Amino acid sequence: MLKYELEDLTEVDEAVHSLYTEKDGKYVLTVEGLPEPEDTTGLKNKLNELMSEAKEAKRKARELESIKERQEEESAKEKGEFKELWEQAQQKLSEKDEELSLIQKRIQEKDINLTAQNIGSQLAKSDTKRAEVLSDYAAKYARHNGEKVEFILGGVTISEADLMNFLKKEYPFLVDGSSASGGGASSASGGGASKEMNRAEFSKLTPQKQMAFIKDGGIVED
Repeated sequence: MLKYELEDLTEVDEAVHSLYTEKDGKYVLTVEGLPEPEDTTGLKNKLNELMSEAKEAKRKARELESIKERQEEESAKEKGEFKELWEQAQQKLSEKDEELSLIQKRIQEKDINLTAQNIGSQLAKSDTKRAEVLSDYAAKYARHNGEKVEFILGGVTISEADLMNFLKKEYPFLVDGSSASGGGASSASGGGASKEMNRAEFSKLTPQKQMAFIKDGGIVED
């Protein structure tokens, strides 16, 4: 099987060098129908900006804490003014932390979706519909540990290759090169498959009916 991304073209036969395109110092397999990864540069820049602001807010909070200790014996008026400043600083810090958390979550979700799309496209290069369904299945087993995307199966962390092998065995009718057809795969509903179905309903179908639905040109809606 061809790898999606290579450090050097010497890793593959010279006959398939033309299938790869150089991008950011690496060689990426050209796959028809593979969605372009969404540029997260803006989000990451915003994340760095928020991290700097949060750091500065925390520094100011520590300074106010020190001021508070030195002013404990000052007048009630001074203490009242300090309390207001202290509460304002804490509120600002809380808001920055919340915004930072939301940005991090969005970046992690995009990383998971991109990784899942890559898996689906590798398993079903010839059919974007089947690739999308496989991507959804892959995403169900994906988690972000704060540094990278990892895959969990039965409570155990597995590699991307192991997940792909699992999906090949569980959904052979969706994978390129599979001859699985199933005895009852002539129709997803017995009397002709509906052309549209949401993912919740699709997941409830048997593997044979899922295959029939896809083969009949059915579209799985979000």
